[in-house]
Amino acid sequence: MGKINLERVFDLVVHMRENPGTNYTFDSKKNIVLNQEQQGIVLRKSIQSFMQSSGAVSEGKVIQAFSSSADLPQLTKDMYNVTQEVPEFDTLWQQAYKGVPLKKGQLSWEVADVAEGLTFSLVPEGGKAKIFSVSGNKTTVGIEKYGAGIGVTWEMVEGRKLYQFVDQMNAVRAKLNQLWADIHYGLLGTAAATNTIAYPPGGISLQKDIQTINTGYTAISKATKDKGYGDVANAGMVLYFSPTLKGRVMQALRATNADIIRSGNSNVGKVEFNVVPATTWNAAVPANKAIMVLPGNKIQNSIYMQELGLNERDIMTLSDIKTYWSAFGAIVADGKQTAMLSFS
Repeated sequence: MGKINLERVFDLVVHMRENPGTNYTFDSKKNIVLNQEQQGIVLRKSIQSFMQSSGAVSEGKVIQAFSSSADLPQLTKDMYNVTQEVPEFDTLWQQAYKGVPLKKGQLSWEVADVAEGLTFSLVPEGGKAKIFSVSGNKTTVGIEKYGAGIGVTWEMVEGRKLYQFVDQMNAVRAKLNQLWADIHYGLLGTAAATNTIAYPPGGISLQKDIQTINTGYTAISKATKDKGYGDVANAGMVLYFSPTLKGRVMQALRATNADIIRSGNSNVGKVEFNVVPATTWNAAVPANKAIMVLPGNKIQNSIYMQELGLNERDIMTLSDIKTYWSAFGAIVADGKQTAMLSFS
């Protein structure tokens, strides 16, 4: 989609507030006119597309549970223009999770043969999500929903304060992406903390860093070799670490045999395994540690996006509250797919 035209979205909001029940000319050249119901659908779909435009929701991981006419998706695409750059958000957690497609109305799924599993539950009344342990032959993973209100005030509309509308949309989207990251990294970090890899004593840092990465990979590979996850001896694994460790980790991953010899020890070897580096500032990845993950399999999530289209008019402030919902579930059903690597 590239860039987003929030000005056009704001114009639609203004029309719906100042001229309720009247038609809106979406495109005079194409003679596209929206009735009141279609205006609401286009607005909701545009907001949803904006929230997803950061890339936090990848193809195959989202069920967009709303209905509209065949023409409306194209109208939403027309909301996109050359107005505003799309910022980057931390979405690297996606590499670890297997997306579970859910149809409309399916608010849970089952994972079989759960061992040392972790999932999360939402605390009522806007509290933080709690991570807790699960075990047994199978467990049911439920979808939890989170809401965010986008307030359109009388002053914003009457004064045509587009910048306030843009700031508010960006703030909601940033919080939504942070929520996704905190939950998914939190599950990985809690699971990995039960399988720790100690940092070797003595020697040169490069040698010890290489040894730590190799040990982490082989530990996960050995622990999962009989679980039907495929060829875990050669599978790609993701290594999450803080930017403060990036220089050391990348040096270890790129080191050649000649580098090892120059470091003073030819017995250590280099990183021979398929390890994908992923840098994140998320607090679930502790300082001087890294989380290694065998992705997919029983590390699963499902992001069930539904724009409920709930509108509320606050008579006391002449504000319209438009509620945007994010609903998702996630689980690390096999903690042996993760390990916490110490680098100090």
